Amino acid sequence: MMTQKPEPILAIDIGGTTVKYGVWAAENLTRKNRFNTPKTWPELLDKLIAVKRELALPFAGVAVSLPGGVDTIVGKISGTSAVDYLNGFPIKATLRTALGVPVSIQNDANCAALAEAWRGNAKDVADAIYMIIGTGIGGAVTINGQLMAGQDNFTGEFGYMVMNPAGETFSQLASPVKMAARYQRLKELPMAFTAQDVFDLANNGDSIAQQCVGEMLNWLSMGAFNLYVSLNPQRLLIGGGISARPGFVADLQQRIQHLMHEHKAALTADVRACRFLNDANLIGAVRQFYVENGDEPAEGAVRLEAR
Repeated sequence: MMTQKPEPILAIDIGGTTVKYGVWAAENLTRKNRFNTPKTWPELLDKLIAVKRELALPFAGVAVSLPGGVDTIVGKISGTSAVDYLNGFPIKATLRTALGVPVSIQNDANCAALAEAWRGNAKDVADAIYMIIGTGIGGAVTINGQLMAGQDNFTGEFGYMVMNPAGETFSQLASPVKMAARYQRLKELPMAFTAQDVFDLANNGDSIAQQCVGEMLNWLSMGAFNLYVSLNPQRLLIGGGISARPGFVADLQQRIQHLMHEHKAALTADVRACRFLNDANLIGAVRQFYVENGDEPAEGAVRLEAR
């Protein structure tokens, strides 16, 4: 058992579109950077080895946030995810061998929850839902201060919720990435658009962009409302890059509260952005590393549910 926090830690967040990384030391995340998510596992592994080598620091460990049903004990990922080539093999042990230092892994949305409960905008509540909006819709749930995992490490995979008779899921309907692709199809244009592009076009009066943004917000608020009335949390935290957009969280809260009124649910929606925004997954990955490597959870921190 380590008697003090090991550092520096190389924190890595593997997403469906981008891999972000940074260095955690002296209670700070520095030297942040990113690269496009490679198409194959060998390419990704080579890139991670190169990042560690280029940073040239005496890392005490590597803390990894990634999508899917992450079993932190066995060290594997199951199910489907935004980066499906990560699944079905002992990824934790493979990374440990390749990088030459202790490695922790945790689901990306669980990492956001760990960060926010550790020192963020859920530190003062026991029951919270975390909705992480990116390439898909991920999430996490804390009940009585415990991060819920579920029998198959699947708790919080909100993106799988079927939202309409056509069988479309929450991720398909409410992801900003899917929203941008929908705009491109409707406009029948060859170039790809980002969600930021579509928001900008909507602000400049493009009616198709306004339609796509409005539909995405409606689906997000509907999914969030369903979660609120199902789990009755003290707070809903929104993560992912879109949460930093001015007015976005306030708009979402207003839409959720409208649904509360419309359906006579006597609840008040407390909706906030994750304090750490795009850094939440990285900071939460560090928290997971500390939980596994001798740093006992501090008062108010999330405790990992026993499996």
